[in-house]
Parts: sequence; structure tokens; C-alpha cells
Amino acid sequence: MRDRWREVCALIDEADFDALGETLAGLDAAGRATLLPALEAHTPTRAEPKPVVLPPPEPEPEPELPTSGSFGVAFMIAPGEEVPRDLAGIRALMARQRSQRQERQRGFEQQRLEWRAMHEARELNERRHAVLAMAVLGCAPTVADAVKRLYRPWSAGPSLRVSPEMVPGLLRARGADWGASLARQLLRRSGSRIRGAAHWPFTEALMRAVGAGPPDTPAAVAQYVAMRRGNPSLAAALAADPWLDHVVPYLFDDDRVAAAFATGVASRDWPPALLELAASGRIDRRVLIAGCLRRLRAGGRKGLLQPYLDLLKQLAPTRDELAGHRQELIGLLTAPMSTVANLAYTGLRDLHRVSALDPAALLEITQSMLSRQEKTLVRAHLKWLRTLPVEPLLDGLVVGLFHPVPELADATLDLIERGLPALSAESRNRLRDELPALDGAVAHRLAGLLGAAPPAPVAVPPRVAEPPAQMPPPLGLGALAGELAIVFRKGNDDPVRYELLLDGLVRAARGDRAAAERVLRPMVPQWTGPWPAVVAAATGNYVSAETPHRWAEPHPVTRFLERRVTELAERLLKELPPALLATPATVAGHVDPARVLTLLRTAEDDGWQPGHADLTQAILRLPREVDEVVHASARRLASPAGRRFAAALTTRVEPRTWVEEVGPQPYRSGRRIAMLDPTGLPAELTEPLDAVQRINHLGWTGGLPLWPMIAPSHREVMAAHLQPFVAKAVDRGTIPTAILSGLATADGPPGPAMWSTMAYALANHRQPVRLAAGDALIALAARPDWDSAGIGAELGALAAAGRIVLQRVVQPLTEVLRAGAREAVWQVTSAALPMLLPDGARPALADLVTLAADAAPGDRPVDVPGLAALAADPRRNRLTEAARRFAARAAGTGPR
Repeated sequence: MRDRWREVCALIDEADFDALGETLAGLDAAGRATLLPALEAHTPTRAEPKPVVLPPPEPEPEPELPTSGSFGVAFMIAPGEEVPRDLAGIRALMARQRSQRQERQRGFEQQRLEWRAMHEARELNERRHAVLAMAVLGCAPTVADAVKRLYRPWSAGPSLRVSPEMVPGLLRARGADWGASLARQLLRRSGSRIRGAAHWPFTEALMRAVGAGPPDTPAAVAQYVAMRRGNPSLAAALAADPWLDHVVPYLFDDDRVAAAFATGVASRDWPPALLELAASGRIDRRVLIAGCLRRLRAGGRKGLLQPYLDLLKQLAPTRDELAGHRQELIGLLTAPMSTVANLAYTGLRDLHRVSALDPAALLEITQSMLSRQEKTLVRAHLKWLRTLPVEPLLDGLVVGLFHPVPELADATLDLIERGLPALSAESRNRLRDELPALDGAVAHRLAGLLGAAPPAPVAVPPRVAEPPAQMPPPLGLGALAGELAIVFRKGNDDPVRYELLLDGLVRAARGDRAAAERVLRPMVPQWTGPWPAVVAAATGNYVSAETPHRWAEPHPVTRFLERRVTELAERLLKELPPALLATPATVAGHVDPARVLTLLRTAEDDGWQPGHADLTQAILRLPREVDEVVHASARRLASPAGRRFAAALTTRVEPRTWVEEVGPQPYRSGRRIAMLDPTGLPAELTEPLDAVQRINHLGWTGGLPLWPMIAPSHREVMAAHLQPFVAKAVDRGTIPTAILSGLATADGPPGPAMWSTMAYALANHRQPVRLAAGDALIALAARPDWDSAGIGAELGALAAAGRIVLQRVVQPLTEVLRAGAREAVWQVTSAALPMLLPDGARPALADLVTLAADAAPGDRPVDVPGLAALAADPRRNRLTEAARRFAARAAGTGPR
């Protein structure tokens, strides 16, 4: 048996699949079982690259130079090298340059040969491991044992490196029936993304070798599509593949296969291959066209659908090919991707030119198109509708009356007005029934056309700021463990959870420490950092609080957050605090001053001092109004912490903030940056950087939602720290929307930093951020001391300088108006328009004027500088028409 083992090892090192297959075929079950443990423990000999030794260079013949007369020689010299002036010097220079060129060429050849040697050694090592894998599978007692070894977990040992080359030898060792059974088992296990992808080339080769037929599960087809094949032509490989006809329907009808088709090399290689196969007739064009339409109709993320959309465009289906897919095209008109809707709409227009669509189809098209947000698509359809009768399409036109863009709603009403004389009484009643649901100029204009009373404005009750909710109850040990699991898995960006965890760790450490260690110790992660350190400290164990691999210096606010956690970790290991001073009483972040006073008095009586960061945070969280009893009691405190607390109660700090204009920087556009005068603030909230440095030193944005709760009575201070991050993300990147709700919940007078933060957020390129900014403005508008005019002035300055896209601002402000914050919208628009109107028309300015007209107060006269001149302009365009309507309303002659 020892000789047999040496023979097997030699064949593995020779990477001889066929010979090892013959050897295993000659063994019985007992012999294979004897070899198996040794094979599983065996590691093939590692092949090293062969040393590369170049032959000595051959001398190059020296070029002949003339010895008399005039001649020219061109050569390059290094900086500082002298130019030769005689023939001998020229010969010496040319000889040196020949030698240098020859050395460079030898160096390149050395590198090429060394790379080839490394590649050959790597290939040999892979083949040796594949031969070993073939031997392990060939010696497995059953097919199930072979599959288990292929898919064994990492803890059980390194995975087997299978290869298609091992299939003939494996079948020679175990037979075709055993191979067919193994192929069926592997086919069922091909869903694993990592192991399945690694094993699929072997699985496919085995299936083809035993004649198992094409893959019949979506997971297996996805692996088939994702595998690189067909060097150099994928189309030629697919054309000769009998599995292709079975696979093609999966490309369009299964989500997993579609994801494989749209990912990696498949997204690059498969579409042109399918086009080539369709051009050659190997695949029917109609199958690809119908499949692309089905996949687009199924929907999904843009990255998944884009390859199918591109494929459909490149197929360029004719009208005859699209004629049988009218309903699919109509369904695609509501697709989230505007490019998909545009493709479908263009196809339907082409079909209508050849053979008129029936009225039901035109009505469905109108309803879908007028409900879209893209102005270009809606305008295109409104232009088409001018050639069609109004009566059959009235239900679709009603959808357009409710379009959020006033211009498009007005254009829809223009179409209805043109066809109004021919409308039946039933259709007029249909329009009249819609009047109560409409608002603004469209409602008044339609009422006038129908001779009906305009709808009464919907009374929106004024919003009243509600006091922030109380903090949730403290966490027990089980709840603490559950929340920590979330934090270590997803990060900690919830300020309420953040404070509950710190409080819960103190309670766990002061309670049953043994139970805390039993529950929390297994949760401490392998890495170091503040949170692993504080969780370990709650169990009485030490973990370093150092954060490794930090690529940039953290922001001072981030350092303060980390200092709070590391300070608590140190105290939990040395002297357990009875409680944290800074634990807030409300979700806004304010502490209860009476509770802080009680804890400080207890600390004096018991002889302990609170942590510096904990006390600083508690002071920053004091509410703006504190009971006089707390003031009087605090003045009697004698400890350093008590005196500091008493001084903070009597000294109110209102730091100065302002906004600086910063021009374009390398790789960064110009911005307006909020600045903060740190006078009177603790050192933890100071940032000694100028505006340019604040732009260039913006680092990681994790933990930003925690910042507003640090100083909930100083909204302007935290807005000054957050504003550069919000400004940076206006056109690219993202910001957590929770920072906007946190700032809206905080207290403090409005100022330039908050106004600029809100202006940039309202103009953010991501809709969720803009809507969150609108929600924050609604909450701020309910505050009695809030003024939104500063936001409008900031928006006007940014839009006038081309720093923001004005169209983005209209939607969130419209939502704020609908929510009842009319005065806030009027303050924003009336402050922004005087800065924009003098420069004339610009995109979305007419929408902003219309929005200002809708928000203008009706109980007092309004005057917007520049509006009257624009309204008197004889030119007819969207801006002048909107200005005239606004002026008519302001004069009391237009609908309100």
C-alpha cells in the first residue's frame, strides 16, 4: 500500500489526470477507502518558477561614420550631459547609448520570461490541486460523500479546486453512472454564489460528458450565463451549443438569470453575441424582442434593466415586429425608467402612424403619459393630443389636470378648453365633479370655463410645535444584547439607540456582572475600537479602544463622540459610575437639569467625580429654560464639576455664525460654507479650519445623525458643523436624512448656518433628501421663533451663482405648501425671487413664481421686487405669464 501511495503522490505532482484515473480505476472500494484519509490530508508539492538566465549579450556592430566631409548625427542626451564635439566623442556616446538600449531590452526580456515562468508554475500548481481533488472525489464512498467534500465549510478544511480537465479521469475511475448521479447532485447545489460559481465549469463539463442534458434550474442557468466561455467568440460557442435554445427563455423570465446576464463579463459579452446570433438566424429576432419587452415589463433596478434596453435598441425592431406587442408597450409607459417609457412611447407613435390605435388604447396611453414626472415626455404627448379628439380621451386629460408641474397642468387645460364646445353634457359634468379636488389657478380657470363656482380653499389647520417625546424606557440585558447586535452589524447612526446603549451598559455593569459577562462577552467583535472596548469593559474585560487604519483625522465632533465612549470604558473598568449625567430625558437630546443636579449632589456626598466628557455632554444638553430652583441649588455645589454646572446654568452662549463664499478648488466646485466663531464653546465643538480647509478636509460621513443631539439647545452650532457635508452632497454622494430631522427637533434661534444647510438640502440631487428637507421645514415652520426668509435668500444666492439646480427646489416646497406651511413657503419664495427675476428666464423660475403666487398671503399686500416689471413685459413665455398671473392675484383681480 505504501508503494501505491507513493505512486499516487507522484502522479499528483506530475498533474497526470489520465494516469491517476487509470490507477484509481484499478482499486476496489476498500483500496479507495484506505487512500481517502491520506489524500484529504495531503498537500501537493508547490511548484516554484524556474530560474531565468539570459544568454550573454552579443556585441552589436559599430556603425560606420564618415571620416571626412560634412554629416549630421541625431541623438538624445540626458540633462546635464555634454554634447560631444569630435568624432571620438560621438562614437563613445553612441556606444554608451547602444549598451543602455541593450540592457533595457534584456531587462524587458527578463521580466517577460520571469512572468511566463511564474504563470507556468501557477498553472502547474492549479493542475496538481485539481488532480488531488479528482483523487478525493474518486475515492469518496458515495456520491453524497463526494458532494459533501465539494461543499464542505471552510472550517473543515480548504475547498477542493475542481477543474473540467479532471472529468475524463474521474469517469474512468468511477464510471458514467456514478458521474451522472454526481452531476445531478451538483446541479441541485449550484445555487451557492461563491462555491457554485467556482464549481460550475466542472459541473457543466461533467453534465456534458455524461449526456445529462441542459441545466433545468434557474440557479444553474445563472451559473451557465455568468461563466466566461467562447475564447475568442462567444457567439460561435453559443451557436454550436445545443443547450442554447433551452437557456434563452431563462434570460428574460427569471430574475436570477437576468441578474447574471446584467452583471460582470456576461453584460459585456452576451448582448453582442445575441445580436450576432439573431443576425445569422441562429436565434429568432422575434424571440429576443418579445423577451426584452417581458423583462422590461417585469421591472427592477436600472442596472438590471439597462442591458435589455440596450439590446432592444440595437435590435431596432420594425413596426411589423412591434405590432404584436402593443399591450406590452402600453404597460411600459409607466416604467420607472424614463428611457424605457420613451422607447415604448416612440414605438406606439410609429404604430399609430401605420394603423390608428383604438380609442381605449389611446386613453390608456394618455393616462399613463400624463401621470409621468418627466416634462419632456408629458409635453410630447400633449403635442400629439392636439391632433386627437378630446371627448374619448377626457378621463386621461383629467389626470393631467392634477400634474404637480403647474405648466403641464395648464397645458392640459388648454387642450380641454379647445375641445370644450364639442363636449357632451356628461363630459362637462365629469369635469365639474373634479373641481373640488383641484386647487390653484387650474381649479379657478376650469370653474370659469364651466360657469361653476370656484372651489373653496381647503382649510389646513395651523401646525403647532409639539414638545419632544420622552426617551424610551431603559434597556434590560436581553434588549441591550439585541440592540448591540444591530450596532455591530449595521453601525450606530440612531442617536436615541446610542444613548440607550450607553445607559444600558452602565446598568448592566452595576447589576449582575456575571450575567452581563455571559450575555455580552460573546458579542465583543474581533476588531478594536471604542464600542468593542466599552462592551468588553461592561463585562470586566479589556479591549483596546484604538481605531486601526484610520485614513484621515476625524472631525472634532466625531472625536468628542468617541471620547465619551472611551471614557466610559475606562470608568467601567476602574470605578463604576452610578449613572451617566448626559443621558437625555427627551428624544431631542435635552437632559433633565434636576436629575443632573441630583447626581452631582450625590457625587459630592459619596466622594466621586463624573467624567469630563460626560459632564461636558450634559452641559451641552441643558434646555434653554431651566427652573430657578435648579439655579439656586446648583450655586450651593462645591465640587469642581458642580461649580462648572452652576456656571453653565448662568451663562448662555450664542456663538456667531456666518457663510463664506469659496471659489472652485482642485477637483471641487465652489460652495458657500458656514463658519462658526467658537468663543464660549467647549473645546470639543471648535474646529480651527478656514472655509477652504473645511471643503478640502471633509472625511467619512458616518455618525452624522448623532451630531444634532450633542447640542440640542444650539441648533445653529451643530448646523455650522454639518453644513459643509450637506453642501458637498448637493450634486453627488449622499447624506443621512436623519440629520435634517435632528436639526429640526433642536432648539435655538435661526441663523445663516441653518439657512444654508436647509437650502442645500432642498436642492439635493437625491429626492429622499429633498423630501426630508421639506419635512424639516414643516416642523421648523411650526416653531414660533422660526423665520424661513434666510433659506430663500440662500437659495436665491446659490441659484443665481449656478451652484444648485432650481428645479429640484420646487417639488419639496410644493409638498410643504400642501402640508399647510404656507407662510414658510411664502417667506422662502419671496426672499429668493428678487435675486433671480432681474436675470430673466431660467429653468424652473416660472414654477417658482407660480409657487410663490399660491403661497402669497391673502390678508395683506405683497410686493416682490422685479415682479411688476416682468409682468409688464409684452413677450409671451412661461415666466411672463406666471408673473402676470401673480401680479393679478396680488392686485386682487385674479383667482386665489
